[in-house]
Amino acid sequence: MTGKNLGRGLAAFLDVEAKQTDVLQLPIENIHPNPSQPRRVFDEEQLQNLTDSVRRTGILQPIITVKQGKDSYQLVAGERRLRAAEKAGLTHIPAIVRELTDEEQLEVALLENIQRENLSPIEEAEAYKRLRDEFNHTQEELAGILGKSRSHIANMLRLLTLPRKVQQMLGEGKISFGHARALIGLPNAEQVAEQIEKKALNVRQTEQFAKKKKSALTPSGIDPDLQNIMQQLSALLGLQASIKLRGQGGVISIDFTDLQELDSLLKRLSQ
Repeated sequence: MTGKNLGRGLAAFLDVEAKQTDVLQLPIENIHPNPSQPRRVFDEEQLQNLTDSVRRTGILQPIITVKQGKDSYQLVAGERRLRAAEKAGLTHIPAIVRELTDEEQLEVALLENIQRENLSPIEEAEAYKRLRDEFNHTQEELAGILGKSRSHIANMLRLLTLPRKVQQMLGEGKISFGHARALIGLPNAEQVAEQIEKKALNVRQTEQFAKKKKSALTPSGIDPDLQNIMQQLSALLGLQASIKLRGQGGVISIDFTDLQELDSLLKRLSQ
């Protein structure tokens, strides 16, 4: 699979509009969690709302599983539905069983979570990154598969250029996506994020505050357009990039956290 068979969209590959005979009622106790689950945090209030809905109407959308052995299945996608079914006291859950390799399971889990689950901005961005790095999906391909704009995917990936602490604050809901986006490219983003939380700044106030900080930190003589180019380059590469001018030319620097990240970048550039 690895992206090539997903051109018509995720639903076409999974065949989720399967015949009723393809949907099995599996015992919940026989279904094991997906170790590659993209979602790390489950909002208890939202999960409770889903549980209440399940009690009223049942599970409307089957989960996706693969068979591991006799009477044993591993969840590929649909963990929120599975958890809600357990909380609602159900013993069985509607499921579609697919034959997928370990690589395909990860890819489907990532794509299905992005398309159907309410991921946090950082979880969504990290899912895009994994699809890009591990499965060589371009932003254009992801946009077509998931029905999202390329600019949305690019903007989400840019969140991963923020310091880890800022990403954590966003994941915990201490700052919003709008706040985080205003901090991209700001050298002292952590300190500004703390001020946002402390002073309860709204997004517009944050944008103005960040703009002043960027202006104060921009070295004299650097064209503001160059700052914009660096931000666009960082979004395109998915890594923090900087440019230093030297005469008529200059040097582009790219920050990476490990060799795997660098290797992934080289693979994409060589395609």
